[in-house]
Amino acid sequence: MVRQLNDINLLIISQPPIFHLNPTSAMSAAIEAGIFRPPRPKKSVLPAITRGSKKRKTEHKIEEISFDDTSRADYLTGFHKRKVARAKLAQAQAIKMARDEKIQMRKQLREERKKELEEHVEAVNRLLKDVEQPQGKWSDDEDETWNGIEEEAPVVEPVDHEEEYVDEDRYTVVTVEEVDVSKEGLSKVAEQDGSDNDEEVPKLVETEEKGKKVWPKKPRKQKFRYETKTERKASRGKQKAGNKAKADARRGNG
Repeated sequence: MVRQLNDINLLIISQPPIFHLNPTSAMSAAIEAGIFRPPRPKKSVLPAITRGSKKRKTEHKIEEISFDDTSRADYLTGFHKRKVARAKLAQAQAIKMARDEKIQMRKQLREERKKELEEHVEAVNRLLKDVEQPQGKWSDDEDETWNGIEEEAPVVEPVDHEEEYVDEDRYTVVTVEEVDVSKEGLSKVAEQDGSDNDEEVPKLVETEEKGKKVWPKKPRKQKFRYETKTERKASRGKQKAGNKAKADARRGNG
């Protein structure tokens, strides 16, 4: 029994002591012993905040965000209104653009017409300059005088003759006679002395028509005239009386 106890004591003394160590304390002990390198310090991804940047950040800090309910409602319910406003604005811009184009086109046309007029005036001046006789080159015959433009002798047409005109569907004979015009009318020169004032003017043109188609005369359109107040009143009275008589007749038949 004593021997067994001695063996147990020897076994306990011979075995090394067992310690339960914390992993952190073990890592610290290993670092202190020089087995592992110390860890590198962690670098921040964000830039370093300096004194000035910190000040600016605090100045532009938004303390509160508030929404206007009326503006929010107008925005949410005003899509159609804004669409109509955009359409009106586009239409006004198109009208203005068309007006500007018209003004520009008219201006261009005026400039072109002005240029054409200037060119025409220059051409006319050149022609006049070419036509005009230069000074110092007058005719040597100074004694010759200009008597003006000579009038041509009038051509006397024959009188008292007949002319014939042939058309597609008619044959016309025109007799030309010399007549005298007075207050009483037309009269022949040969019969001027013996003719009476009440005598009818002789027919100067005789026409023989063959196969002429006679067109019916159109009825003459009556001239429109406004009724007077009395006439309108009378016509209304007649109309009312006629309507009343018709109504009485319908009642009697019913």
